[in-house]
Amino acid sequence: MKKLFDKLMQYRLFRELYLIFKYGIVGIINTCITTGIFFLLSHLGFKYLVYTIIGYTVGICISFLLNRKYTFKKDNENTPRQIILFFTISASLLALVQLIQYLLIDVFYLKEWLGVGIGMVFYTGTGFIMNRNIVFKYKDKKEEQI
Repeated sequence: MKKLFDKLMQYRLFRELYLIFKYGIVGIINTCITTGIFFLLSHLGFKYLVYTIIGYTVGICISFLLNRKYTFKKDNENTPRQIILFFTISASLLALVQLIQYLLIDVFYLKEWLGVGIGMVFYTGTGFIMNRNIVFKYKDKKEEQI
């Protein structure tokens, strides 16, 4: 199995898919925690604008640590720069998601769970692209060797 994996890792497409897979695993962990916070706080009577901010804030912290160490393997680089960029991008995305959710739920009267879900999908996809290309500046190691 290891030989097959090593052989597949010779292909850039597979390396990209593997990176997305690892980001997805971190995302699943993060989503479970964030969604758990959403459900808990919503059942305690908090409004969606409050529980999503709290949930995403906890998720952002977990996501930074796991993506830095596990997904992009950039834990030996400029930590202050990464923290500033990661949290700036995450906060900007969170503000944009809040606006999207507000429009979908309060203006267009979409079901709350659907509006929050659409916001989560937007946040995750955009977050991957920005983290990969800006915060952690992932470079394909095989291409660097050429």
